[in-house]
Amino acid sequence: MTRKQITSLLLLGASIIYDVIPSDFIPDIPFIGWIDDMLVTSSAALNCLQQFGINANGKIERLLKWLKWICILLAILVIIVVILLAGTVFNMVKC
Repeated sequence: MTRKQITSLLLLGASIIYDVIPSDFIPDIPFIGWIDDMLVTSSAALNCLQQFGINANGKIERLLKWLKWICILLAILVIIVVILLAGTVFNMVKC
């Protein structure tokens, strides 16, 4: 196994642990809190698939790479939106 493959497995394990541990970046409120868990785990799984696709077609590897980065960007956007909404709600309640 290469260093990248081992790293991808460790990232997948860390993402599964992140799913199981109740303290998340976004609390596990139904639907909203599960989005970050889903995106973190799916990007780690896509990374694993990309690293272990030894004899895969080049098009499949490029597709997996794009899907992985789309998941990462979606996770970042969801976190930013939740932070902005939480700040807005906090300011409304504070007044």
